[in-house]
Amino acid sequence: MTKNKSRDKALILTILKNQQKIKDAIKFFKCTEYNLDQNDMAFDLCAMYMAQIGESAKLLTDDTKSNLTTFDWRTIKYFRDFIDHVYEKINKKTLKPYIFLMTSPKVTNELKDVLKQITQELNIEKNEIEEHDV
Repeated sequence: MTKNKSRDKALILTILKNQQKIKDAIKFFKCTEYNLDQNDMAFDLCAMYMAQIGESAKLLTDDTKSNLTTFDWRTIKYFRDFIDHVYEKINKKTLKPYIFLMTSPKVTNELKDVLKQITQELNIEKNEIEEHDV
């Protein structure tokens, strides 16, 4: 159980890191929800980070995914496959809202809350193991 939680913790940290990279790219290129799809370099960068998020999301345990309810994780996994395998055919207007949803404060806060919960559970398990060893 600890191994899965540790892996999920690392995956959520990776998702948060890539989420921040999307935010940084949007800010650097001065994009908005309305014009991101018109800047190829900014869109390509955001799509690449979305693919990384999708790769991490597909590895999360079902238990952790069940605590992440503000975002449909199946959709991000779908976009990951689409971005990585048939990127030239991607509809920018379809992906764009998901980029902004993924970087919304609501999703960020939920990821941080689940990360905090996992960290607390790992600490409890660690303490129980240490008490048992004494």
